Amino acid sequence: MSKSYLIGVDAGVSFIKVGVYDAEGNSRALVIKRAPGEYPKAGVFLQSAEELLKIIQEALKEAVERAGIAGSAVEAIGFSGAMGGALGVDRNWQVAADWSIISDTRCYPYVTRMQNAQGRRILEQSGTNFPIMGPKILWWQEEYPELHDRVAKFMVLAGFVIGRLGALPLEDAFIDRTYLHFTGLADLRRNAWSAEICREFGIDVQRLPRIVDSNTVVARLSAEAAGACGLRQGTPLVAGAGDKPAGALGAGLVTPGLLIDESASFGALSLSVDKYIPDLGNRTLENLPSPLAGHYLPSFYLFGSGVTHAWFRDVFAEEEKRLASQTGESAFAVLDEKAARVPPGSEGLLALGLFGGRGYPSDPDIKGLWIGHSWVHRKEHFYRALLESFAYEYSCVLEVMKKNYPELTFDEIRVIGGGARSDLWNQMKADVLGVPYARLSRDDYALLGDILLAGNAVGVFPDLAKSAQKHIQVTKRYLPDLKRHEQYRGYIGLYRSLFDRTRGIFQGLKNLPSA
Repeated sequence: MSKSYLIGVDAGVSFIKVGVYDAEGNSRALVIKRAPGEYPKAGVFLQSAEELLKIIQEALKEAVERAGIAGSAVEAIGFSGAMGGALGVDRNWQVAADWSIISDTRCYPYVTRMQNAQGRRILEQSGTNFPIMGPKILWWQEEYPELHDRVAKFMVLAGFVIGRLGALPLEDAFIDRTYLHFTGLADLRRNAWSAEICREFGIDVQRLPRIVDSNTVVARLSAEAAGACGLRQGTPLVAGAGDKPAGALGAGLVTPGLLIDESASFGALSLSVDKYIPDLGNRTLENLPSPLAGHYLPSFYLFGSGVTHAWFRDVFAEEEKRLASQTGESAFAVLDEKAARVPPGSEGLLALGLFGGRGYPSDPDIKGLWIGHSWVHRKEHFYRALLESFAYEYSCVLEVMKKNYPELTFDEIRVIGGGARSDLWNQMKADVLGVPYARLSRDDYALLGDILLAGNAVGVFPDLAKSAQKHIQVTKRYLPDLKRHEQYRGYIGLYRSLFDRTRGIFQGLKNLPSA
């Protein structure tokens, strides 16, 4: 049995996950805790960085105890986290501007401002069509100036967590390069902050963190944090990566042409490439830097797709939750079983599942919609139409990928995340896209990416790409049904037309008084 261990920490939007692994990548313990958040009113989402840090410390201690290992046997800890957000700390590392993610849409007018003023330059340099950190800073600067003025450094959640666990000097505050595209303030080719973009919007580069590679040891566990976590003081803390790039690494996306569908709170379809090509023509793909040097992950995000699924379950599926509690299944499995009996196209029911707006291309006024329903439609029709809407969105994205990278072939899409358990949805996406889907053997790919980077940083995994490929095992394949693929084409065309046809209605609804 291995005597050295690695820990991965994934601080997501909905859950905090901490895993203990041996040096062969085998899981020894897993702790999952809900990440609390509030939606006090439309467009507002609140989370506390201090509360999340406390949960992470508790989860670290619990994971070490469950693994039954000595804290001194942990070689390093790697981190991943939610990407689209920002927070600010004062000179004493106390939270001044609390962790605010993309789900809090109050900053969206500043997204539009940045796009209108420098959208092409931001896309060329930062690789993003929808900057988040930059607009958050502008929002605080203009609407909460006292709060903004207290901030000494802006950062992402993982940087805050590591900074506090390692008692890091403020000047050593950092951001891993895989997060850079979401800032809208960086030059990805130079791996540096863009002086031109920052100057354009009055953002002080000195208040931004230093940029590091994913496999960098950025701090060591402080005595106080070590005591709280049950670990050894001085344990290396490795920068890690954003949750999507970490999951892509864990799923072996290290060869150009491989695709991954992360079916999570914020779903994503990502492609592995070895060159930087901003999507200037379509403004659909985000250019995430890969944790693997010289590689990128052109990606598309489904804003809150998993959150929308959970909303549907919680609002409409009391019966399914009751049945699930009796059988030991999940409510989603019960919903799937019913929706599987509905024919493709949901008997003429079409949905827009982008409740928080469309990010790529940017269309923040878009909201949720079902259209075409009549007395024949039941709950399962609405649920199936919602699943189909996300598959239609992916179909549009795949066409953009084929156009931007014509030299690549697209023979398989690997699926990970909670939604990967759904046979119905995997088959549906294969049918809509016309590409085989492959479900992998494990559910912990972000954590696996975390420990690969942590192990690489301390010499446990010298070859990052080979180590990533070693753990991939396909457990089930879903081959597209050509008849259903043709049947879905008409629905995809109508789905594409919904945006232009309904945008004015959504804008009108937004401008009407709500009380």
